[in-house]
Amino acid sequence: MPTAERIGKNEALFREVNQRIRELNEAFETSGAGELTDFVCECSLEGCREYVRLTLAEYEEVRTSAARFLVAPGHQWTPESEREVGRHERYWVVEKLGAAREVAEREADAP
Repeated sequence: MPTAERIGKNEALFREVNQRIRELNEAFETSGAGELTDFVCECSLEGCREYVRLTLAEYEEVRTSAARFLVAPGHQWTPESEREVGRHERYWVVEKLGAAREVAEREADAP
């Protein structure tokens, strides 16, 4: 079973990819208000390569907390490390708990 440290680092990597997607969309104005953009699922499932479609505003709402992650519907992993805090038609939002939360917050603060 993957450790909380490894899970947190993997999820932080996917979150970094999504931050770059957001920045590119804003820089090139490729997504207008309300237009859907493909983001990478930030779940803990090894081998997940799903995309989740959100508006930039929806993604910004997910990112209001370093402990929150965007996942494809059904990709909540374990109740010991995360809890569901939002369920939408196209995506779910999970919040990390315990050691996984500590890693997520530390990785978000890293340069």
